[in-house]
Amino acid sequence: MKALFKITTALLIILTITVSAFSAGAAEITHSNHQKQFKNNSGVKFKNSFDTLTLPSKYSSKDEGFCTSVKRQIGETCWIYSSVSSIESTLLRNNLFTSDISTDSIDRWGSTRDNGEGWIRNLNDEGTTLISMGYFTSRGGPVENGSDTVKHAVNAISYYEKGDNNLIKLAIMRNGAVTSSFLTDSYAYSKDRTSYCLTDEIEAYTGHSISVVGWDDNYSKEHFDRNYTPKNDGAWLCKNSYGENYNTIGGYLWISYEDFFLFNSDYFDPSFSIERIEPVKNGEHLYQNEEFGATYNFGYIKDSDITYFNVFDFSKEGNCLEKVIFETTSLGAKYNVYYTPVDSSGTPVNDRSKWQLIKKDTVNYNGYICVDTDNTVIPAEKGAIAVEINTDVAKYNVSNNLGVSEWLRDSTSKTMRFMDTCESGESFVTFNGEIVDVRDYYINELNDYIGGTLVIKAVTNKKVDTTVKGDVDYNERVNITDATLIQKHLSKSKLLESHKLKNADFNNDGKVDIRDTTAIQKHIAKLD
Repeated sequence: MKALFKITTALLIILTITVSAFSAGAAEITHSNHQKQFKNNSGVKFKNSFDTLTLPSKYSSKDEGFCTSVKRQIGETCWIYSSVSSIESTLLRNNLFTSDISTDSIDRWGSTRDNGEGWIRNLNDEGTTLISMGYFTSRGGPVENGSDTVKHAVNAISYYEKGDNNLIKLAIMRNGAVTSSFLTDSYAYSKDRTSYCLTDEIEAYTGHSISVVGWDDNYSKEHFDRNYTPKNDGAWLCKNSYGENYNTIGGYLWISYEDFFLFNSDYFDPSFSIERIEPVKNGEHLYQNEEFGATYNFGYIKDSDITYFNVFDFSKEGNCLEKVIFETTSLGAKYNVYYTPVDSSGTPVNDRSKWQLIKKDTVNYNGYICVDTDNTVIPAEKGAIAVEINTDVAKYNVSNNLGVSEWLRDSTSKTMRFMDTCESGESFVTFNGEIVDVRDYYINELNDYIGGTLVIKAVTNKKVDTTVKGDVDYNERVNITDATLIQKHLSKSKLLESHKLKNADFNNDGKVDIRDTTAIQKHIAKLD
């Protein structure tokens, strides 16, 4: 499959110019119907207080106290250090920071598992920020140094790319930092190593990842005094990972707005910012069929309206639904989130009248979307969380897609770079009017016997008994509200979902009618 990553961010020694082993086009198999992975976020409005903010000409999270100390990376792990630096800034920005975040934890998590699955890399080796995003969103971390406890959950991540300058600035002010990558060429650094600008595309390169923590629109173009000189003033302030003594400004680096590669998703994985990070609550559980996050987008089907499903067993850890998280780059599309029952084979039912609409909204940015589901109680049994995406209404020309944890192979070395744990019965998609297993789609339509797993996650916070007769609204008690819901169902003003009809049959006669309402009323009045 076509890999998400273009150039893997790697080396500490910036004077070395090489092509990384995780190189451009790191994939042996491509399909003609693949879409470009990332679309521009320009023009998107984030729903928060920064929407109408007038941007200052200069800003620094460092000056605001939202940056931890500059570290010196070990090996080829700049992608780890930049990701950790950014999440530390986000924690500081949200008054959640208590201690430095472990870089070793991501390194271990993002290395090859004993069974040969996961990211195929060694400790301290080169990698990709896709690993970091998967680590965060799957709750492999973040963890503090010396701890294995995940205290904070990353529930939303937004992507950025070249041309999104105002949105990137807003993200820095809102979240503390944006993780990005650029191409390192020794000739593009200033003599004092405080400024960098590479205005041209070159073929021989090594990627490097940094945390962008500020900007200065008036940073003089004269500071870029080597071989590449921008035409205009202005630069990004970046927190580097070469140690505080690397240069005269404490290890930070100014990169010109005109640098060709910074934020350029044609060469690197998406630049990203952590949009939501929240304390993990007692009793909270994350359901997921993949633990590595999105390595590509499932955009193979060319319909404008597609529904994607992940099946979970909600009898195990909780069925009070707090959040649904999914990854997509269908910017501007409309989405609906449903609970759908499954049939005896474990396949989501295709009868939409049996689906329960939980939430609907617009894809306001590319990345990991977090949907608050208002503690909706769903049956404590096997069922599916479905995300329907409709691109017909999008203002932008985008493909209909949803994140997938899909195997990746290096096109040069022919070696595997990532292996997902993909099993039948976990992920499904609508195709030609039917609901088909995603793994079967890979086999039958793409001749791919490895496949991938959809990135749809569900967060629950407690178990609720949904089997109490008469408890139509699943609040674990029978009262007048339940009788009213049955009456609305009978009048067809608000139909009950099929799974709730089981409880509505209060008198156990095999049907739901006015006698059930009467029986509930008598029960409440203690007349039965």
